[in-house]
Amino acid sequence: MRKLLLTIMAIALIAAPAFASVQNVKVSGDIDSSYLYRKNFDLGANTLGDEEQSLFFTIARLRVDADLTDNVAATIQLINERIWGRNLDDSTNNDYDVDINLAYVTLREMLYSPLTVIIGRQNFSYGNSLIIDSQGPNYNNWVNGDSGLVNAARDLTKQNSFDAIRAILDYNPLKIEMAFVELDPGDIGLTLQDNPERMYGINASYEFGDERDSMMEAYIWKKVDKSMGDTEANVKADTIIVKGLRGSTNLLDALNVQVEYAMQTGNKRMTTALYKKRRAHIVQIITNYALPIFEDYKPMLMYSFTKATGDESMSNTDEGHYTAWDPMYENQSKGKIYNAIFPLSNCVIHELTLTAVPVEDITASLAFTSLWLQRDFDANDQVGLLQPDDGSGISSSSLCTKTLNNTNLGKELDLKLLYDYTEDVQIGMNLGWFFPGSVFKIAESKNENVAKQLIINCLVKF
Repeated sequence: MRKLLLTIMAIALIAAPAFASVQNVKVSGDIDSSYLYRKNFDLGANTLGDEEQSLFFTIARLRVDADLTDNVAATIQLINERIWGRNLDDSTNNDYDVDINLAYVTLREMLYSPLTVIIGRQNFSYGNSLIIDSQGPNYNNWVNGDSGLVNAARDLTKQNSFDAIRAILDYNPLKIEMAFVELDPGDIGLTLQDNPERMYGINASYEFGDERDSMMEAYIWKKVDKSMGDTEANVKADTIIVKGLRGSTNLLDALNVQVEYAMQTGNKRMTTALYKKRRAHIVQIITNYALPIFEDYKPMLMYSFTKATGDESMSNTDEGHYTAWDPMYENQSKGKIYNAIFPLSNCVIHELTLTAVPVEDITASLAFTSLWLQRDFDANDQVGLLQPDDGSGISSSSLCTKTLNNTNLGKELDLKLLYDYTEDVQIGMNLGWFFPGSVFKIAESKNENVAKQLIINCLVKF
């Protein structure tokens, strides 16, 4: 019944000229079919042997954009994420679900010409997606419970969006965006309790228009989570206030440099009766350099440095600030192993990527990443692993050494190939290895600790 209702809604929207003044309707979508192989993502924690995963899945999306009267548009996108061979449609299987991924209205020149307002379920991102990107919800492996990938490959889902209201003021070259996001409404009945999870923010960017294509971006976001309540004596709701700056410029004709810094304040709710003040920081530097050799192959060298602070103490009872960076809604390094098993917190990441076009229509990239703990790992701390096939992690007590100055999380090597078969069809391959560092206990056979991944996909757009 649910699928039937959604299908009727889609057909009704396509047939909208019968109900509204429609100037233009565009139907688009994509079908992304993939093969996924993963091994040892627990880095040897399973004493019964190496864990393996081998499966096929398809992500299909259908989108309709309708231009109504002047400066009014409506968009709806349906999505289905399905593991091949999972054809049961019952309470334990979401593979048959067709869900609404996008559903929003765009009002241009509302009240006066520079203002655009977007209302509904939508996608948006800012900068390099270090703080806010609707495609990368909180902690890398969050996924909508209706997705067919919820118990398989949560980190690869495309079923992400924000229920939000955005107001965009375009004073070219200055652009200001304000947003209200409903993350979890909490109790929605006629009750006295009100424990929503919401986010508010403003993002401003300015393009200087110089020969170096310089730009500056500033933002402030506030996330409030009352799910643990805020009525206890002297205990406040969990809040995150993020303030940041990002700049980008071409120092040379072939060299682009970007720097971003942000800090988090607010309150970290440790228990129902205890909270700490937040004091966390993150900094990221990205450089892209078009190499002046073998120019026919368009070689590009990218280096990025990211440092996110960790907590000074994992104890809920210790006094002091909570200094661990909250990943917020970042969306970086999607599809890489370390992105699936570690949150972007308490880490220092060095990443070097070489990209080239060795033959026509084929783009190849080779990436090497080195990861370190930002704070020393000692007997009072733990490094847990996220697992992309469920929402829980792995206790680090059986994974990690308990000595001082063990800060090497590991290294990763990734090879990616992308073949533009036609304008509408892309075939890709992603091959990766993660080698755990000295933070983790290394088995006699080090191969038992190495995590491996292979993703082959075929993407068709229409």
